[in-house]
Amino acid sequence: MFRLKVLVFIAVVLGVFLVSFVAQRCWIWLKTRKRDDVETSHVVPVLDFSLLALGGMVIWFALEGLMLSLGLSAFAQVPPARQKIAEIEVGRTDPVSGQLTLLFYPVDAAGQRRRGYHVPVFTSGKRFELNVEVFKWRAMWSWLGETGFFQYVSLGGDAGANIKDLKFGEKPAGVGGAMFLAPSTNWTARPGQDVREGDVFDVHLSGEKAEVTLR
Repeated sequence: MFRLKVLVFIAVVLGVFLVSFVAQRCWIWLKTRKRDDVETSHVVPVLDFSLLALGGMVIWFALEGLMLSLGLSAFAQVPPARQKIAEIEVGRTDPVSGQLTLLFYPVDAAGQRRRGYHVPVFTSGKRFELNVEVFKWRAMWSWLGETGFFQYVSLGGDAGANIKDLKFGEKPAGVGGAMFLAPSTNWTARPGQDVREGDVFDVHLSGEKAEVTLR
């Protein structure tokens, strides 16, 4: 995110310089065009208006980048290597009714549960599915550094019923989002076996996939 902010700063400086340069040329010309004792610069409409339009576009580009950086600050970054991002504990299973109770725990950078942010999920089925939305920079902006951003989308049973919405916001949209970010992808992580009461699963994320493993 630091490189994006540096790019925004440079774009603002360049845009303001171009607009100020044209404005200064026009101001001097208006003040001196009727004076014979002063050699004034001649306004070249095509060149000056082109520079003015370019300066305006650069400033607009910088504002879009600034809004995008503010919007992305709320999202977690995709880890460069496989890393634990959450835990899912099976609180209760009911073989008769098929009801399934899950406890979803985001984790901190050390992989410890953030207990104040846990989410209970009441669903059904013998397994569960966790959906994660991932969005990355477009190829031309990959030099900005971050591997991408993600958020949890939903958690529910494999039957597709009673899905809990885990999203806290929408991917940044608008011109800035379309300009800098590639289309988002949804990754689904599910256990390889039926869950049992008391099971704890670790959710791992890398730049290629999301997966859950039984502890």
